[in-house]
Amino acid sequence: MKKIINSRCLSLLTVLIIYVICFAVGFYGSIFIINNDLLRFFVADIIATVVCFIFSLLFKNTSVYDPYWSVTPIVISLYFFIAYKAYFSIPNIILFAVLAIWGIRLTVNWITTFPNLTHEDYRYSDYRHKLSKGKFFIVNFFGLHMIPTLIVYVCLVPLLYLFMRGNNSYLTLIGAVIMLIGILLELFADRDMHVFLRTTKERVTCKQGLWNYSRHPNYLGENLIWIGIFLSFIVVYSSVWYLSLGFILMILLFEFISIPLAENHHKSRRSDYVDYIKTTSRMLILPHRKSR
Repeated sequence: MKKIINSRCLSLLTVLIIYVICFAVGFYGSIFIINNDLLRFFVADIIATVVCFIFSLLFKNTSVYDPYWSVTPIVISLYFFIAYKAYFSIPNIILFAVLAIWGIRLTVNWITTFPNLTHEDYRYSDYRHKLSKGKFFIVNFFGLHMIPTLIVYVCLVPLLYLFMRGNNSYLTLIGAVIMLIGILLELFADRDMHVFLRTTKERVTCKQGLWNYSRHPNYLGENLIWIGIFLSFIVVYSSVWYLSLGFILMILLFEFISIPLAENHHKSRRSDYVDYIKTTSRMLILPHRKSR
């Protein structure tokens, strides 16, 4: 086990095998549900997450779940794209391509920054050390695994519905454009952060590029992905608008959980972060505010 978790290559291979097992168990574990693929893959997603959670317990590392965020939407969307022959629609091809670009880029970014299975995201480590074993188990299962899975799936439903109904409206490309903007924001934000971390040894705040105008430009980009899917759906199927509101949950997730956790962490590690908060927009790309 030590040889696996200390080796980057073996750790990556292990994560790949884990995900193959998760998706296989999820797919075949939900096969009893027929005539309703949205429900079937909802159940499959839950089963796969439970399997992923079990592996995270085995390796004592919640970061086993990290790539699930970007990999699963591609896998599920690909099934609907092929099963419902959505490839006969140019708008659907573009929407799927944009989603695939988002997921692949995010996954590649995770791979390039992944040292091995000894590394765990600081947020998970904080919970692990601050909470009792029982409380951490509950937070780990629901807060760090299941709730993100459910939110992402609900956000993905509008796109799956478009594939199922044979969307041929070029109006949906409005959403694709928003998604592309989100991908570019994430790309530039990640690039600026990687350069900063390579060249700066002091514990100071990154203010390069987009980070000079937003404290969380990468989260803004992520939200634009799901807002784009919402817009693609609502311009065609406004009569069932309620199927497309998952993006609100995503915004709330970032606003009330992800951002506060990140900012509390940065405040404790970076001496200039409090001043950075005073002058820099929370998420939107905006000019500097005057410090009070």
